[in-house]
Amino acid sequence: MPNPDEAVVRRVLAQNERDVRIRSCIEKAWEDLKERYADRAWWRRTSTTRAVMWENSVQAVLAELSVDEGIRPVPHDDTVSFIADDLVRFRLKKAALSLFTSNFPTQLADLFHIHQADMFGHVGHHRVEIVHVFNRFQTALDWIGVVAREKNEILWKFELPQGGAAVVALPPVVPTKPASDSVLRPAAKTDQDKKTDDDKK
Repeated sequence: MPNPDEAVVRRVLAQNERDVRIRSCIEKAWEDLKERYADRAWWRRTSTTRAVMWENSVQAVLAELSVDEGIRPVPHDDTVSFIADDLVRFRLKKAALSLFTSNFPTQLADLFHIHQADMFGHVGHHRVEIVHVFNRFQTALDWIGVVAREKNEILWKFELPQGGAAVVALPPVVPTKPASDSVLRPAAKTDQDKKTDDDKK
């Protein structure tokens, strides 16, 4: 399998607005985590936030894309990846500002970024990660996007689009008046006008 093609991945993820919906799921997962675990600042392991965020994100994407016939979740070895249109295989991860994930170097983690390698009998997929990046204090999301790697090299990346078009205020509706109101009529003559007319005779 050649390295993942950005144009193919963009096209497949844009289908049915999957890109927008996945981003929304990740944002919602973060909002849910903040709401449910307001006291997370005292957690001793920074990996706890990452683990809970991953669970929330995967669950949200599973629910959101469950009616999309082109999406197939693939659970394996304590994780889940997704196959879209039998072309793109993606998994959800947390990444550092460098856009590299902090996977423990298992054989599975290493194979994901070696595109010539077969994975569970699935050959020919464009394999990418959809990652979220926290700010340095882990108090907000800085970036959500797609990253393609070959071993330890980032091949390309792009940010997932946000949903919703910009709201443009329409001009106020001006009530219409009957056409007769806009017809010019001669003004009524004053006494002075009448006197002037008489003088001209």
